[in-house]
Amino acid sequence: RRPCLLAESLKLRRRRYSPDGRRNKVKVLHLYLLPRKNWGFFMSVLSDAEYMKMAFFQAEKGRGTTRPNPLVGAIIVKQGEIIGKGYHKKAGQPHAEILAINKAGDNAKGSSLFLTLEPCCHTGRTGPCTDAIIKSGISRVVYAIKDPDPRVNGKGAKILRKAGIDVKSGVLKKEALKQNDIFFGHNKNNKPYLILKLAQTLDGRIATSNGDSKWISSDLSRKFAHRLRSEVDAVVVGSGTVKADNPSLTVRNFKGINPYRIVLSDNFDISPKCNLVAKNNDYKTILVGNKKNLDNINKNIKKNNLIYWGLKSNKSTSVNLHDFLAQAYQFGIKSMLVEGGATLVTSFLKENLIDKCYFITAPKLLGNGLNSISDLKISKISNALKLIDSSVNKSGDDFIISGYLNKG
Repeated sequence: RRPCLLAESLKLRRRRYSPDGRRNKVKVLHLYLLPRKNWGFFMSVLSDAEYMKMAFFQAEKGRGTTRPNPLVGAIIVKQGEIIGKGYHKKAGQPHAEILAINKAGDNAKGSSLFLTLEPCCHTGRTGPCTDAIIKSGISRVVYAIKDPDPRVNGKGAKILRKAGIDVKSGVLKKEALKQNDIFFGHNKNNKPYLILKLAQTLDGRIATSNGDSKWISSDLSRKFAHRLRSEVDAVVVGSGTVKADNPSLTVRNFKGINPYRIVLSDNFDISPKCNLVAKNNDYKTILVGNKKNLDNINKNIKKNNLIYWGLKSNKSTSVNLHDFLAQAYQFGIKSMLVEGGATLVTSFLKENLIDKCYFITAPKLLGNGLNSISDLKISKISNALKLIDSSVNKSGDDFIISGYLNKG
């Protein structure tokens, strides 16, 4: 007998309880569908949206390793059966649809391709995927959202339609935007996409009054924080955080690529013995400050292969954040994770530069302590910064509140 579409077998686990509450032996039932030739109506059970969800699942496998490229997943279906699947693993490696086509082989002729992003039609590190789709004989392409890259941006779909392929777009578009919010964000605004991550107590403290902060959040939440680092091009902190915590700002406890480590300090005030300087073996530490202070940098720091950015003076804040983001984008940084401390976080929020927020909130109370956010100079509730499309998820004992900052 042929197995069902989505699994080798569907296991039903049923527990029976005796009157005293003890569990009896688990009974496992394996259910199989009869051969499809006798049950043809099962072939049309799954909708385009359901197949697209499978493609999203494939795309997630590349999280943390694809940047600067987006997450992309592909599923190829023929007569109700999945004959190929793939996901983009790393920039420069084959795209998701190419991997799926290779797995499907000659059987791809007359099939349907479900793709989380419009297929590319240009030659970069790899060739145009539209050519491979046409050559494979795929007769229908369903994709979630248009690729904002100017080299594509609807051109891929146009080429496929011209070749006689049935093309459908916009299936689960909102979900596609969320999955690749970084990619769509920086392409839309031509600046790095900024994500704020704060670990705080229930009463909004990031440390005790004497500076103790290890650890506010749970092990699972800290692993999540490392996953976030793996998804961005750079992690940003202020010099106060470096002095207080001596962080490494690397990806640990999660498979991924280390981001650039950026320290913002108007006068480049940082110790040559701190981890970000002393352990800069991958040459990814960037010191950012006022350009008029470049000549005053500690000579011991200059020996550690650091990158320096000098910023224009700014009257409103100690660091010109707009000039900083412009230089970062020109450098090739498309996304940043802002990790603190409170002064830096508050500066970004005041300038309305944050795109997305993660508040990792532990069920702990400190009373007096260091605030996670300083005074935003907001005097009316109606002017409060608001999160939209927000969600709450459990992480160990903690709660992670996430959402997008409403920029009005």
